Amino acid sequence: MSDYTSGNINFAGLGSGTDFKALIEGMMKLERVNINRLEAWKSTWSAKIEKFQELDTALLAFQTTLKSMDTLDEFMSKTVSTSDSDSLTATASSAALVTTHAIEINQLAQNDIHVTASGASSIKDSIFTSTGSFTFSYQGESVTLSNIPAGTTMQGFMNMVNNHADSRDKIRATTINDGTSIHLQIYGLDLGDENQVIISNTTGMIFTAASFGQTQNAQNSKIKVDGFPPGAADWIERDSNSIDDVIDGVTINLKKTTASGVTVNIGITTDKEGMKENVQKFVDQNNKVRQMIKDLTAVESNSDETKGSILTGNYGVELLIGQRLKEVIAGKGLGFSWYQDDGSGNYSGDKYSALSQLGIMTNADSGGANMGLLELDTDELNKALDDDVLAVAKLFAANNLGESTSPNVEYMSHITSVTQPGDYNVQYEISGGKLISATINGHSARVDSSTWQITGDGENPESGLAIRVENRADGTYGNSDGSATDSIHVYIKQGKSGELVNILNEITSEEGPLNILEDNYKTIIKNIDKKIAREERRIDLKEQMLTQRYARLDALLGKYQGQQAQLTSSIKQLGTGK
Repeated sequence: MSDYTSGNINFAGLGSGTDFKALIEGMMKLERVNINRLEAWKSTWSAKIEKFQELDTALLAFQTTLKSMDTLDEFMSKTVSTSDSDSLTATASSAALVTTHAIEINQLAQNDIHVTASGASSIKDSIFTSTGSFTFSYQGESVTLSNIPAGTTMQGFMNMVNNHADSRDKIRATTINDGTSIHLQIYGLDLGDENQVIISNTTGMIFTAASFGQTQNAQNSKIKVDGFPPGAADWIERDSNSIDDVIDGVTINLKKTTASGVTVNIGITTDKEGMKENVQKFVDQNNKVRQMIKDLTAVESNSDETKGSILTGNYGVELLIGQRLKEVIAGKGLGFSWYQDDGSGNYSGDKYSALSQLGIMTNADSGGANMGLLELDTDELNKALDDDVLAVAKLFAANNLGESTSPNVEYMSHITSVTQPGDYNVQYEISGGKLISATINGHSARVDSSTWQITGDGENPESGLAIRVENRADGTYGNSDGSATDSIHVYIKQGKSGELVNILNEITSEEGPLNILEDNYKTIIKNIDKKIAREERRIDLKEQMLTQRYARLDALLGKYQGQQAQLTSSIKQLGTGK
């Protein structure tokens, strides 16, 4: 008999020979068809999320590559050769001109050094016989370390000098061991002839102020560049041996002096091969992302059926991501203008303002394996590099570079992340010798007559852009028609690498389309899980109900079977007369 009142119900199967357990399992299998369908649907959404994450990883890798070449110094490296690397070395930024220079080194910059004439036998020996003080002057400031206890050792005094808030940024104390005794050394931390150390008081100390002898005099470095300055006694002086403000874009590192009249030659060249490698990386990383998007959204058609990929038809991938990246590649650079030559040797605009001018094109072979991918014409790129290497570098890596093409105004500055890259049309009016009004792209701008400065205002893209007026005669300047010959333009240029970095920031941010779509898909999965849970509960209840129902049936059939057996036995007994 079956027990259908306990938690575990077992079917004896005696009632009819029917395996009710197998029957219920078969019915439950049919009931789970919808759950299986939901599980398959969930797997599809999970696979889409996985592909989103793979795409996100690829986009971030692309962004990392772009960040390594989004400034002129990163994209266009200059190399410097030297005829005597023992005397000097040099480095150059993108601002350096391709040329040569001859440099003569008269003297190196030095710091001031003082050493005691006498010494001690050990740094643990006391050098203060009574409570005392130590006074020195440096860079015109007098400093006194007071209340130095009697019995202070040489080591203790050095620790005090090197760690005291008033002295640690100015001088250092150390020792020199000549094999017989240990001498105290005091030296200034800065190079240059204005950084003399003058020791004036050593109260309580075994060394008098006079016993500190100057062993090295603070002095400036002295050089001539290309014979300038011409006077025999005249030199360019700096308080450093690393000089970065004499030759534009070049840092000179002095190592030793040259003989009188002898120069070291340096040559500055552009690393064009390095630039070509950067362009190729730009193209290759673009294509990795394009190929991934292409594979994820592809549609395969044959004579029997049309089959889409896992993200085919996803507007977020195809439009918000893929199309935006393509638009950056195909479009004109932000803040760049088309090049125009009037045929008389006069030109305006940027020599290169679109990547297509450098040989970077999109493959348009419909149905081809490389359709939609970028292709690089190296001959066109080489031609552009030979023609104007800086213009090529700007198109890739101008980093919010401000320029004015009009003699009427000069670009001054802008606020990074506030002023947007772009082309700004400037108009201004001067009356009575004063700057009275100005507009930028038709928007009113702030003016300062005392400094002749125009500043972009409000929430407009030009906010924070500062321009100085150079043509200060009374009159109205500029033209609302930006294409007019008398229009005044100021540009904030951003290269393609930086533009793509910003686009990728938007795409991969928490509020970007990739994360929004992924979150939407995760929400769909959560809702599917809820449906599955509801189905599981429904099926569990139905299984319990069927189990109890068939258990009662099995019990009833068992009862009838028992009655039948008794009846059969009674009939047999009647038949035999027993």
